[in-house]
Amino acid sequence: MTSAGSRQLPVPRAAGRPGLAGLLESVPADVAAAAGDVAAHASLLIGTPVTVAAWADDGWRALAGAGTGLAGLPPAGPPARRADRRGLVVPPGTTVALCWDPGLDIDPGTRGLLRQTCVWLSLALAGRSATGRVEDSDAEGEAVREVVAQLLTARDVDQALHTIAERTLRLLDSDICGVMLREDDIVRMRACVGNRVAETARLRMHRGQGVAGLVFLTGEPAKIDSYLDDETISNDFMSLAEKEETRSALAVPMRLQGEFVGVLEVWRRRRSTFTDRDVRRMVTLADFATVAIDNARLHDEQAAARADAERARDALQHQVSVLDRSSRLQHDLLTTVVEGGGLPSIVRTVAAELDCEIGVYGPDGTLLASHSGRRLVSSLPATVGRPNRRRRTTAADRSWTRPVYADGDQVGQVVLLPGGGSDETMEATAGQVAMACSLALLRERAASRARAEAIEQVLWDLLQGPVEHRLAARTRAQQLGLALTGALRVVHGRIENVEDLAAEHGWDTSGTERLRRQVLRTVRTLDDGRGLGLASLRGDLLVAIASDLDRSEAKDLVNAFSAAVHTEWPDLRMTWGISREHGDVVDLPGAWNEARTALSAARRLGGENAFLYEELGIVRLLLGSGDDPDLQTFIDDVTGPLVAYDRDNDGALIRTLRAFFDADCSQRVAAERLFVHHKTLRYRLERIRQLTGLDLSRHEDRMRADFALRLLQVNQTATDDGAEPG
Repeated sequence: MTSAGSRQLPVPRAAGRPGLAGLLESVPADVAAAAGDVAAHASLLIGTPVTVAAWADDGWRALAGAGTGLAGLPPAGPPARRADRRGLVVPPGTTVALCWDPGLDIDPGTRGLLRQTCVWLSLALAGRSATGRVEDSDAEGEAVREVVAQLLTARDVDQALHTIAERTLRLLDSDICGVMLREDDIVRMRACVGNRVAETARLRMHRGQGVAGLVFLTGEPAKIDSYLDDETISNDFMSLAEKEETRSALAVPMRLQGEFVGVLEVWRRRRSTFTDRDVRRMVTLADFATVAIDNARLHDEQAAARADAERARDALQHQVSVLDRSSRLQHDLLTTVVEGGGLPSIVRTVAAELDCEIGVYGPDGTLLASHSGRRLVSSLPATVGRPNRRRRTTAADRSWTRPVYADGDQVGQVVLLPGGGSDETMEATAGQVAMACSLALLRERAASRARAEAIEQVLWDLLQGPVEHRLAARTRAQQLGLALTGALRVVHGRIENVEDLAAEHGWDTSGTERLRRQVLRTVRTLDDGRGLGLASLRGDLLVAIASDLDRSEAKDLVNAFSAAVHTEWPDLRMTWGISREHGDVVDLPGAWNEARTALSAARRLGGENAFLYEELGIVRLLLGSGDDPDLQTFIDDVTGPLVAYDRDNDGALIRTLRAFFDADCSQRVAAERLFVHHKTLRYRLERIRQLTGLDLSRHEDRMRADFALRLLQVNQTATDDGAEPG
């Protein structure tokens, strides 16, 4: 019996069944040929064309035969349970189906043989697929090994990134590949191959932008099959995708020890589907790439560390060389100083060692000592300005300048011009040279200080010591090169406002002492050579001994002292008192009292900064010490020359001077009272002026002369007729 719409056809069993049975007992070498044999033998068996189909991924595909086609096959793939029906055999669990004319009814035995044939062919396909997967795995493994080998041999980061991009491009059968590394909150393209637009190689993506930004945001692989149809990514780079003509993309994260470090991405200029296998390949490559990047970074760091170590070693060796040379020079300089060499010896030693030009300048900027090395013409300036603590000029005009200090004072500077030594050597030795100059100057100052102390002792022995000490001090003064010959004067000065200046300028004790030393140095070494070698300073009081100075010269000298000090300290005030001239050192204590009296008068009377004792008049009697009122000295200063003249020349100058005062300074009345011609009186008054220096037209000189005459009269006895004036 046959169902309606179907027919029972005779089957040539002898022709088809043995063939199929034989196939089932064989192992096919070629699956395609085996499928053709199945189609041929099955067609002979059932007497109608048969199509052999196989399920592949997402659809049925005809393997052999030209039967009814694939229309009747299940669209979702092989069924889980038996689904045979007319014109179709699809054994469950297989991937092969046989199709024929559905109007043909097949007996159960033949259908069973056909099912076995499907299973046999399905196993053959599975075997071929397994073999293909093994071969593909071998090929992929070989490709991965090749990539890994090349990655691990990359010696720098850029080389590693480029290798990653190239190998990933080939392995994923893509058109563009890029490696993007994380930089804070963005990923930036670091290596790109296959791109046509330069903008692609400069890509920068924030989280969520494009495919790489999506990976940056989620930390998971991301892919798109079509830029034109996909709606899962942002549109930030659609215009760039159009320029590059890309259609699909796959990106995976790159991690190092769990930390996100970048994105590996490929693009294809065709619409395609990236499979799970592609994703696994990319993830594997990304892992190896991350290791390669880390290795390359470590290599770069090691290379940089090695280079730094080599540079440090070279710098250290150079520094050792500089220090060795500097040490030798320092030893030579110290030896020079210890052996008593001064500034000329120091500059000669430095110029010979460094083949450079060197100059030592004083506090006023003048050149004290210099040497030009091997140069015939010196480039050193004749004078320099006040130095900074450390000054280095430009490369076009290099020089090294260092200040020179002694006793806390800046007493000059050293200037070195480049020669045979390196800049480092010049820099290292400039300070040593300045130190050597300081030591030499300190040595000179120590000698000067010892001499100054000796001079000071001589001075105070002359002013305060007993007679025998004064005589011995005169001998010591001669040994020190200080001749005490001729008329001697004691110069006494006072610094009036040093404490006020200290408060105004915020000086400490060292500042005020520095000012006092400057004043004493000025008195001892005045620029014009008129300095007083015998000088000492105690507190704000200064004492010195001068020789062979008349009145005007004495005033000019102390005014020159004040002017020199004012040059450095414009607001400083000084007051001076000067004694009379004395011919013997034995009289110097009295001269010192006179100078103190003159200084006291200058401070009390003011108006001038220098007072001479002989010009004080009766003021000196009021200001003199209680132990020595100096009355007789005052009388002798005024009347002594007149008494001596009258005695030697039988003159009448004393009597004439008294008559002049008794006549209220009228020459006519005095001449009448003396019974002499008025011209004779004028001659006598002129002679008095010449002998005493008194100008009787001045009230002060008149008062001095009148007072001296009255004291002379008081001191004379009534019985000394020969000494009585008149």
